[in-house]
Amino acid sequence: MSEPEMPFLDHLQELRRRLIVSLIALFIGTALGWSFSLSALTVVQRPLAQPSLIKRLHYNLVIRIQQEFPSLAEQFHLELPDLASSPRKLNYMAPLEPFFVQMKLSLILGLILALPVILYQTWLFIAPGLYAHEKKYVYLFVPVGTLAFISGGIFFLYIVWPLIVAFSLGYESATLYPLLNLTQYVNFCLRLLVLFGLIFELPLILLILARLGVVRLEFLLKQRRLAVLLSLIVAAFHADVITMAMVALPLYGMYEISILVIRFCGGSRSRQAEAPPDTPLPPSAGQAAG
Repeated sequence: MSEPEMPFLDHLQELRRRLIVSLIALFIGTALGWSFSLSALTVVQRPLAQPSLIKRLHYNLVIRIQQEFPSLAEQFHLELPDLASSPRKLNYMAPLEPFFVQMKLSLILGLILALPVILYQTWLFIAPGLYAHEKKYVYLFVPVGTLAFISGGIFFLYIVWPLIVAFSLGYESATLYPLLNLTQYVNFCLRLLVLFGLIFELPLILLILARLGVVRLEFLLKQRRLAVLLSLIVAAFHADVITMAMVALPLYGMYEISILVIRFCGGSRSRQAEAPPDTPLPPSAGQAAG
């Protein structure tokens, strides 16, 4: 059974309390993240100095084909991609620009470190409106939500980001030289990093909503076209085609994974169907008449 409904002012006070705790956790996480911010910048800059994972896989695949199927490699003119690349440096033009970039990196690291606390405070805010048997989902919401966000960030940094950077550097020619700005480069990376972290949260969010009876599996199955459209709309905020594809495909992929997770976990059951046996039921019409 859910707790009695809180007055509006009490809701505001509860929201204020949860926000304060979350901001304190974010501040502490940002302070801790400062020590790792330069290492994080090295990871962000890695595609400028090293070939991407896709390019290395392409290189290994061509070598394998040339060794195992030389005639096939000769027929299709398969050549090894050039893994050698001259490392590039980012440029800054303002005196304190590297400092502010380091602050942004520390803030994102602090967000990741404080994410379990933020998710737990979010759950505590919505918990009063839940039934007692629904509150146990906090053990799923906090750890899985944290791991999902981190997984999205890792997927972006090691798979998507190198492809985007390689696509951008592909325009380099004898008359066109990339002069990458530090702030713009890092801002673009961090914006997509947070976006991919949120994209990977989608299966968990839809599973929780399905377990609470807010959405149903049948509804998600019927809205695939709308999901494709929304994925394209979100991706359309990025100018180049490669980035749009790298955003739209994982976003819709997470939607399909959400359907599989809900189907596997039985999330289409309603709240009434999951009510525990000891939950008092309203009297029937006959009893009320009696």
